[in-house]
Amino acid sequence: MLRCGTLLCVSPSEAPNNSSLSTVAKLKETLAYPGWKVVGACSFLAIFCGSIFVYGFPVFFLHIQRDLELSSASTSLIFALSRGEAGIAGPITGWIVDKFDSRPIIIFGGLMVGGGLVILSVVHTYWIFLAVFIGMVAVGNNTSFGQTFLAVINRWFIKRKAVAMTLVITSYTIGGAFMVPLLSRGVEALGWRAVLLYTGIFVVVLSIPTSFFIKRSPESVGIDINLSPEAPAIPESAAARARVSESDFGVKEAFKTTTFWLMLTGSSLRISVTSGLLVHAIPIMAWKGLNEQSGADLVALLFFIAIPARLFFGLYNSGLQTRFVLSMGMAFGTLGLFILVFVDSGWSVYAFVAGIALLEGATTLNWVLMGQYYGRRNFATIIGIITAVYSVGMLASPLFLGWIFDHTGTYRVGLIVFIFMCAISSVFFFFSSRPPAPLRMQRQLG
Repeated sequence: MLRCGTLLCVSPSEAPNNSSLSTVAKLKETLAYPGWKVVGACSFLAIFCGSIFVYGFPVFFLHIQRDLELSSASTSLIFALSRGEAGIAGPITGWIVDKFDSRPIIIFGGLMVGGGLVILSVVHTYWIFLAVFIGMVAVGNNTSFGQTFLAVINRWFIKRKAVAMTLVITSYTIGGAFMVPLLSRGVEALGWRAVLLYTGIFVVVLSIPTSFFIKRSPESVGIDINLSPEAPAIPESAAARARVSESDFGVKEAFKTTTFWLMLTGSSLRISVTSGLLVHAIPIMAWKGLNEQSGADLVALLFFIAIPARLFFGLYNSGLQTRFVLSMGMAFGTLGLFILVFVDSGWSVYAFVAGIALLEGATTLNWVLMGQYYGRRNFATIIGIITAVYSVGMLASPLFLGWIFDHTGTYRVGLIVFIFMCAISSVFFFFSSRPPAPLRMQRQLG
């Protein structure tokens, strides 16, 4: 049967589906939001630049140790201090990122990391190597390829914050999944010094042009986020928009919440464990009887598993509170460590890899929670303060594992300590519920 109007006749089967058209229109509007270009640029740099520092350097651990004739603890000190440096730079970087444009910060970091790697390729003295690695490579990376990305994404997104952060943080894992075996095979074929040289040039060439696609915030390009696709609801008045804007926590207001201290402690324990494990990942595999190349391949497998794990944990909305999912991820990591230490079988390393991959998958939610709980305005400063605290653990945990191995010839005792740290972190995240709104907002709305 035909339905006829003034201009045309259509059958019901040919009539447009308004619901479908509405969905497509909303999707187009969402994808047209400029924030996704920022996500793409941050993800690109995370894959090809940030992942080298975060996940790639364990490949060089044993080669540097042999070439410079170092102990395990002395080699660990290089990587530990580079992470501990974030404690000094974290609050300063957070303040700079909150106040100024992100582009010059990223260019600065790219030049520092790239230049530092080129210099390291010709250094033969331990203390000079240590100074360049910390003073250039670590400063550049910690300033530009981590905290800055999270702060920028947190400014650009509200409604889809979890999706955007998940994509960027997962990009580090994607980079680790293919950069670790690539770097490992490059070192075997060309030597570790040549690989550092080419990597430094690579970082500079990529980071400078890509930085021009990373805009500081929607407001910096004339977009009112409360009137964009990212607004949870379109405010009806200027007063309503003001209330939404003022819901962000100040730094002192965040300090007054119990949740902040639970998240701070849980994050510090989590990052201490993963920092120690990542620095010693390949030596731990060698301790379990694998050769260096097989160990590097297993580390790459860990990152490959972590990619879908991060996407699943970050994007799947099961109705379960985010803090519970994060706690669950830490529990998986605890189980993986337990099996590695107490099960004397070849499959224990695979259980360990699976457990830590699931832990890594859930860690995306750590920063998503901080953004959801404490808002956009002071996010980088708050994260910078947290970084200053957890960097103590990032510094101590690789040194601790290296010292234990030098004195006992085994990682067993150190990994048992890590099991307890991981379990305690899981408990703290479990109890990290959403804090009440700041008192000034409660008074305004009440």
